[in-house]
Amino acid sequence: MNSADERLSAAQEVLFREFKKQEIILQTYATFLQQFQSLAERAEFSTETGILQDKFFNSLEKANISTSFYPADIKGIIEFESLIALFDQVRRSNQARFRYTNDFGGSPTLMVAAPLYAHGEITRILLLQTTMGDAFLREIASSLNVTATLMNIEGITLAQSHADATNLNLTPDQINFIGSGKKLYIDHNGPNGAERHQYSAIPLGSSDMVLLSLEASLKRNTELQNEMLVRLILVVLASIILGVIIYFRIIDSITRPVRELRNATEAISRGDLNYRIIDIPSDEFGQISQSFNQMAEDLESSYQERSSKDIADAIAMQEVKTHALLEKKERERDKLNYELSILQRESSALYQLNQAMTSAMALTSLFDRILQVMNEILSCDHIVLLAYNPGDSALEVVRTAGLDEEVLSNIRFTFDQGITGEAAQSQRMIYIKDLDKDERNLSYHGQIVTRGSMISVPLIVKGRLVGIINLHKKQIEAFSASELKLIQAVANQTAIAIDNAQLFEKTRDLSNTDELTGLSNRKYFQTILKREVAQARRFSSIFSIIMCDIDNFKDHNEKFGRMRCDALLRQVGQTLLKNTRGIDLVCRFGNEQFVILLPKTDKNGGVAAAEKLRKHVEQEDFAKNIEGISSINLSMSFGVTIFPGDSKNIYELLNLADRALYEAKQDGHNCTVAWQGARPGLE
Repeated sequence: MNSADERLSAAQEVLFREFKKQEIILQTYATFLQQFQSLAERAEFSTETGILQDKFFNSLEKANISTSFYPADIKGIIEFESLIALFDQVRRSNQARFRYTNDFGGSPTLMVAAPLYAHGEITRILLLQTTMGDAFLREIASSLNVTATLMNIEGITLAQSHADATNLNLTPDQINFIGSGKKLYIDHNGPNGAERHQYSAIPLGSSDMVLLSLEASLKRNTELQNEMLVRLILVVLASIILGVIIYFRIIDSITRPVRELRNATEAISRGDLNYRIIDIPSDEFGQISQSFNQMAEDLESSYQERSSKDIADAIAMQEVKTHALLEKKERERDKLNYELSILQRESSALYQLNQAMTSAMALTSLFDRILQVMNEILSCDHIVLLAYNPGDSALEVVRTAGLDEEVLSNIRFTFDQGITGEAAQSQRMIYIKDLDKDERNLSYHGQIVTRGSMISVPLIVKGRLVGIINLHKKQIEAFSASELKLIQAVANQTAIAIDNAQLFEKTRDLSNTDELTGLSNRKYFQTILKREVAQARRFSSIFSIIMCDIDNFKDHNEKFGRMRCDALLRQVGQTLLKNTRGIDLVCRFGNEQFVILLPKTDKNGGVAAAEKLRKHVEQEDFAKNIEGISSINLSMSFGVTIFPGDSKNIYELLNLADRALYEAKQDGHNCTVAWQGARPGLE
């Protein structure tokens, strides 16, 4: 593919240069003939001008360039509509115009039509033509192993290098694409296999263009491609070297005066009326050069003001275009910056939420962190987080931001209540742009006034509802499309975080709980006891420990059996738990042994608490809830110690509580003993 494209591009470049070369030659000769016309108007140069003109026409014939003169208006004289249209363009623009056509004589020619003036008016039109047909294309295309076709802007073929060239019908859109200066490539299966077509435009002056079609066969092996590449390089190098040598050594010496006149004419056409021909030869071209300089001097004074105005207008127009382009680029930059800020905002929000997930595993801390992150990224007036309770299919307010939590502390929603219930039921986000216009708004059962806009987004994990987040802003339609997308992404992460925290707490509770009684186990008690010791030392506070067990439990076990005694242990544990404070910690320490931690309690308080528990156990009818036991007399003994009065070492403190319990057993059971030191005979 690359080899074919390189051959096509090389052929296109060569043909483009050949067209431009012929275009420059025709333009130069047209300029000479215009100067002859100017000189012919001066009587004193009429004889010399006629001789010079004859020599010039001989040069044109040798160069295979035909010359014709026509009246300015040829309507009714000739029948070729294309030539009439070309002459009309020349008259309207007062400039030379190019065409490539095969309307005259059948053989395609490149022509230039230039106006000739007399007394300031266009009286005649000069037409120069040079043949550039099939033979011209064949000479260039054959050496490059491609097939070339020239077409007009309607896609009609004008010349072909080979009779078997493939003519593809181009659509108007494809022609417009080529006309914009771009290359069009089309792959096609021809009689000889796969072929690749390249279409490009060759501009003719500033008024016309011709379409160039080049095709090359793709059915070639690597060796042939390498060979063609080498040949192409050699041909191009040889052409460049030969062209440079010819241009500088032959064409330069012949056409130097012509180029000088051409440069002078172009300078005048650009408005540079100060331009003068410096190198004036002593032959006929010298006379033309002197006449040109005189003409430039005459034009300078009359056109100076007009040229200045044209330059100013062009500069102003370019400034307008540049300003418009800059504004467009600024708008594109602003749009990109806005989109980038949205992406950064989303990434920051998700990153902060992930940090919250890893740094706060406790539900209470996680709830606070989630609301803080969402408020930072969304700037809501208030946010309400509701947790889903599957037991009664209700949503309960667990955290708020921007509101007093006490106001909404007892607020619950079922699935058929308000916007929140509908979002939970449908498990999809609901955006209310104006709460005053929505009948579903319950204002949290009338506890607060909610106005403006609101988003209720469900927290879903694997199709399971874990909660709802309600976001409020006082403005109407305050949430943008990008914020809606961000809220949904944050809600997904929040649901995962809450689910993980709930699972963590459940797992933690299982590891800290005695399986039989549901009380804290011995390991968890020791952890909390160490923490309580650290707090007591830091704040110079105290705490008490109660060690207790069931009197004569071995006899009960033998009488009622293990299963019934397990049920008995569960009931005893719940009795102890129900009759202690919320800050107290009740733990199963051994088989029938329990231990209770009483924060900020002195020894007298510990003894009072132990007596209270002893009496509740003694009065409790445990048999009524245990099948197979009609009655049971159950009592417990208690030992009490205090930190730091009895000991500052937790292990010794527990040991002393156990010794006090032992003394209670020695005193006849069903009593409480506070450690006062070892009794004689019990050490």
